[in-house]
Amino acid sequence: MSSRLPVIVQGLGPIGRLIVEAALGDPALKVVGAVEIDPDLAGRPLAEVVEGAPRVAIRESVAQAREDARAGGGILLHCTGSHLDRVAPQIEEALRQKLHVVSTCEELTFPHVRHAEIAADLDRLARSAGRTVVATGVNPGFLMDALPASLASISHGITSVSVRRVQDPSRRRVPFQQKVGMGLSPAEWEARRSAGGFGHVGLEESARLLAASLGWTLGDWRHEMVPCRIDGQEQVAGTLETLEGSTADGRSICLHFEANAGADEEFDEIVVDGRPPLTLRFEGGVFGDDATAAAVLRAARVVPNTRRGLVTVLDLPLR
Repeated sequence: MSSRLPVIVQGLGPIGRLIVEAALGDPALKVVGAVEIDPDLAGRPLAEVVEGAPRVAIRESVAQAREDARAGGGILLHCTGSHLDRVAPQIEEALRQKLHVVSTCEELTFPHVRHAEIAADLDRLARSAGRTVVATGVNPGFLMDALPASLASISHGITSVSVRRVQDPSRRRVPFQQKVGMGLSPAEWEARRSAGGFGHVGLEESARLLAASLGWTLGDWRHEMVPCRIDGQEQVAGTLETLEGSTADGRSICLHFEANAGADEEFDEIVVDGRPPLTLRFEGGVFGDDATAAAVLRAARVVPNTRRGLVTVLDLPLR
């Protein structure tokens, strides 16, 4: 590549900082700015927050960071939240600044059903700006959608695709443990579930993205969420979520997401029931944080060569 692509990172939580660190080692990318609304970080040099980063000031808005960078084009690596209705204004601001956007927002992975109006608005704004918006990550964005879609491309007559992801949250960062209810009492877990306070965000988006790749229209949705328990322990060990959707003629997609501190083993497994039948399994599982950073950087490298508008990871070129 003849010149490095300028990137601005918005959101300096654990994932955002990891993305900055990874971007610093990517010869295709150049970190030129950072955005964070936390008053303890805003205004400080990025180098004080991430070792080896340039001494650019962390700004409170994309517009300020864009002005500091004084670089044409550029890409916003956006990692501030999971829910599209809350982060859409940030993406709109980036598009008004003529930036491509690569986001970790789970609900943006395939927003055309649950957030159809926001998706249409972002698509129009991106096309008008001549820019591209895409959401990616390890899950959603790869393990439960893009990877099984790719695997299914070498099978025909497919009747079902199932994906199982089992991981131990005790090995993950604290926000993830909180998201899956690890350490709560059973009563607290039930209260949080009723309030919508935790669980995996993006399971439905993964299912719909995978279905779109297969040309399937899913109905008859069945979604369950239950606490994981360890014998003899009062506190909840995590959460198991399953989502299954089926077509009118009985073909199905089943996603199993288990974050369980008592799991006997960690793994990711994809099973395609077709001709030929296919099984792909990662023993030990895929560590999500590093994989998410890699997915974001890979999308940043190819997004300038992707069609304009709001796209999905299935639209990204491989190189």
